[in-house]
Amino acid sequence: MSQTKTIARSPLLATAVFLGSFMALLDASVVSVALPTIQRELHAEFTDLQWIVDGYTVALAALILTGGTLGDRYGRKRIYLGGLAVFTLASLGCGLAPTLGLLIAARAGQGIAAAAVIPGGIALLAHAYPEPRERARMLGAWGSVAGCALVIGPLIGGPITDALGWPTIFLINLPIGVLAVLAGRRGLDESSDPAHGALDLPGQVLGALWIGSFTYAVIASDAVAAAVGALGLIAFIVVELRAPHPMLPIRLFGKFRFAASIFTSFVIGFACYPLPVLIAVYLQQAWGSTASTTGVQMLPYVVANAVLAFFSGRLAGRFTAERVLPIGLAITAAGSSAFLLVDPASPDWLLSVPLTLSGVGLGLSITPTNIVGLAGLPAQRTGTAAGTVNAARQVGMALGVAALGALLDHGSTLTTGLQTAMAVAGAALLAVTVLTAATLRSAR
Repeated sequence: MSQTKTIARSPLLATAVFLGSFMALLDASVVSVALPTIQRELHAEFTDLQWIVDGYTVALAALILTGGTLGDRYGRKRIYLGGLAVFTLASLGCGLAPTLGLLIAARAGQGIAAAAVIPGGIALLAHAYPEPRERARMLGAWGSVAGCALVIGPLIGGPITDALGWPTIFLINLPIGVLAVLAGRRGLDESSDPAHGALDLPGQVLGALWIGSFTYAVIASDAVAAAVGALGLIAFIVVELRAPHPMLPIRLFGKFRFAASIFTSFVIGFACYPLPVLIAVYLQQAWGSTASTTGVQMLPYVVANAVLAFFSGRLAGRFTAERVLPIGLAITAAGSSAFLLVDPASPDWLLSVPLTLSGVGLGLSITPTNIVGLAGLPAQRTGTAAGTVNAARQVGMALGVAALGALLDHGSTLTTGLQTAMAVAGAALLAVTVLTAATLRSAR
């Protein structure tokens, strides 16, 4: 039976959810422009930089489906505030980390906590605002906060790194986290739904195993880790097919639109999400840009992404998601391919062309992908399906940072490395563009 207290609509509710979500999502983007500085000061290899990003991403991808389940089972407020507290402490650990190993471990701690914070915030808003129109308004506001976090990250990360040092990009989370916890203690009401909060521990362990193993295999070129990942994936699928309450609803993949959405989300995560990391390293090491200048140079990407993400839902409503999605994917493929024209002698306006195209295409693609994945599913499946779509993007990003980062690092020059990485990303995006354009409209 669902256990729910009286819902309060205190302004502190929105404050707690928006601040906490902003903090968790900010750290997905703010670190990108600081990576070259971290590399110099901690005498890191490029593979270490990949793990600074993927330590967060792998933990988040492996646990995000479980984060919502824990809230349903043990209390949404309790799990959300616990996630905020752990994230804040992990941020302190990042800022004080004297070695790369401790920094990567603290980043993994942030990812574990974010897996409770991100779905927890959405669940708290959905529960507090059951009326459809109010719920849509609040979830839209949450989406705007998420977009602002991704836009602001590179812009503030550069100046903070140059002026105060890279640890400060993590330490700024401390006041945000404390304020969010205090607001949440007073403004959030507890709720739970234990009947729908069954944990899938074997699936969780195997999920973390295969995602982590594949990521390590790509970064380290380790055949043993690849074999472990393959076996872990097979075992994961078998266990999930037999589990009474699976973490990942494997049988939903029998629905073509859902399967297409998951594949598209994975490719977007693989080919698009690593771009800020690759460009930040490239600009600072090949162009000689400072961290602050890098943030400004990336502005066309983040602004185009945020603006088009705001309008993509309306466009999908007017022209259908099946029409908008291939267009967005095609534009991202064009953006990736346009990086082949960029080298250290290029003017800033030429650099802005592939960045703008990539931002426009990504902004147009995310919401239609979600719409396609959820269309036609029963209401009781939409939460799990939405979490799976998001998890697919996170898994794609983890492997994309590993694979495309390796191509960047192993090029004869950084420019040839970037061009190879972007050619691979463009090919993957072009393939999924053709797939969605050819199949989705006929599958409606």
